[in-house]
Amino acid sequence: MRYTLSNTINKPLEEVIEKFKDPDGVKHWMEGLQRIEHISGTPGEVGAKSDFYFLHKKKEMKISETILEQNLPRQIKFAYQSPMGNNEVEMVFEKLNDHSVKQINNSYFELKGFMKVMGFLMKGMFKKQSLKFMIAFKDYVEQEVN
Repeated sequence: MRYTLSNTINKPLEEVIEKFKDPDGVKHWMEGLQRIEHISGTPGEVGAKSDFYFLHKKKEMKISETILEQNLPRQIKFAYQSPMGNNEVEMVFEKLNDHSVKQINNSYFELKGFMKVMGFLMKGMFKKQSLKFMIAFKDYVEQEVN
């Protein structure tokens, strides 16, 4: 399953990237995130691995992240592994002008087991969750939540 989503963030590119790279800021835009554990590599660089722990329907869920590419401020690509399957997310930031940035999320999912069967029916749910995180990030950057 593949999809692309985008939105516009009304802040300068430098500020958007600074907020995106801030590991303490993630809690403001990834709903349900309980903690992040750095596993290996240099944080924020290619090859870095971390485990993200989410609370979902009163159950803890672990998603493992590996940074595949890092060309910020332009682009960064992640691989995620969970019991549901594998996911690659490429986040692209395009400067529109001095005060706004287009954020583009290119996602690819390879689901496992029962989720493979359900994936076709649940594509909208995956897109909705990705868009929810993107909008929350936009709000975090624009509203300057601390």
